[in-house]
Amino acid sequence: MGELGVAHEAFIWSEPLSGQGSSVALVGAYVLAGELATHADHAEAFAAYERRMRPFAERNQALATAGGTIVTPTTRAQVDARNALLRDPEAMAKELATAEAEARRTTHSSLTLPEYTPAP
Repeated sequence: MGELGVAHEAFIWSEPLSGQGSSVALVGAYVLAGELATHADHAEAFAAYERRMRPFAERNQALATAGGTIVTPTTRAQVDARNALLRDPEAMAKELATAEAEARRTTHSSLTLPEYTPAP
């Protein structure tokens, strides 16, 4: 994986239950490469990467617990409620239309990718 891959993974590790692991990894790799290409000093590049990525990574990591008992049921009743929702397309559509679902969609696209121009 290399040293840069390890630095990237250590910073933006995404909770598997967030459902955003691949997306956050791809965005993070792009931003890390861009910051390294535009800063002559790697320490400045890493600091810029962290400033840009930390809020995005934290919002996406928080998605793991945002689903509550639908995502991580802990009782039989919660498992049954989750399964019933998954079997009912109308109920699922209503769930996806909630404010919480809108917040999840907003989180997914909360970072505008910069266009990088390499440093001379």
